[in-house]
Amino acid sequence: MHMRDTRGSLISVWVPGNHGAGGSTISIALGIALQHLTNKKTLIVNMGSTRNYMEQYMQNDAISRFSMDYLKSFDLDINAEHIKTYSSAINDMLHVLPNCKIDKEISKVGESFYQRFLESALEAYEIVIVDLETGLCKEKQMFLDGAEVILAVMNQNEMMLKDLLRINKQIKGYIQGDKTLAVFNGLMEESNTIKTLSRLNKGLGLKGSYGISFDNNVNKAACCDGKLYSFLKNEMNKKKTHSLMTEQMMELSRIVAEKLFIPIQHFQENINPMNKILLKVMQWGEVDV
Repeated sequence: MHMRDTRGSLISVWVPGNHGAGGSTISIALGIALQHLTNKKTLIVNMGSTRNYMEQYMQNDAISRFSMDYLKSFDLDINAEHIKTYSSAINDMLHVLPNCKIDKEISKVGESFYQRFLESALEAYEIVIVDLETGLCKEKQMFLDGAEVILAVMNQNEMMLKDLLRINKQIKGYIQGDKTLAVFNGLMEESNTIKTLSRLNKGLGLKGSYGISFDNNVNKAACCDGKLYSFLKNEMNKKKTHSLMTEQMMELSRIVAEKLFIPIQHFQENINPMNKILLKVMQWGEVDV
């Protein structure tokens, strides 16, 4: 089968702090929204630990039959066709690749495998979203360094984040980097979003940030029903969504698509223009810190 001549775009979704910031939920929602808006062939890759629940959040939407374990058996001979074969289709244009189910020490491969995997994935797909979870091992640094866009997903515990930046200069460099957008997940609707994000930008030396509100309907669809894809897709197809997080993820996806120079093919009527004021402190890269 003929492969595309152009390289796809890599988005790395990374949690610099502790587990539980919602990186996997953001990875899935971003993939669904970007594919919906751009109609680009999109792959979501779970590079988290064996405890990562990304696939379970969609387990009643689609069955993931394979995982990264199958691809590791090809080692450096891995190619784009292997990745397309062993990923699971959520729809014709959106695929997901679960992480290892076997202990990583048993199925251990070298850093060169992940480099070859990334090259092959970007050959097969137009957009590749990698859920890196937490940590900063060599493999995860490779995905961060190779990304056109990094979404650093964090909660709003400013004290913990300041301490993290103080003691780990490497993490600080990634969080404050030019291609990184901080995403503060789980904001409460009643909170003053602009004030909160402005404070966090200044306190953490960020280029810009974006806020995602806690949405109980999204949480139920993911953690209780295992139907995050069908919930979000249904909301995106409505003329007026009742899910605040869905609106926010659509707007975040527009920002990311703009940074990747990917045109929007599907124009939503249900996005409240006020979200651009309430949820973005300023345009990415234009925040005075």
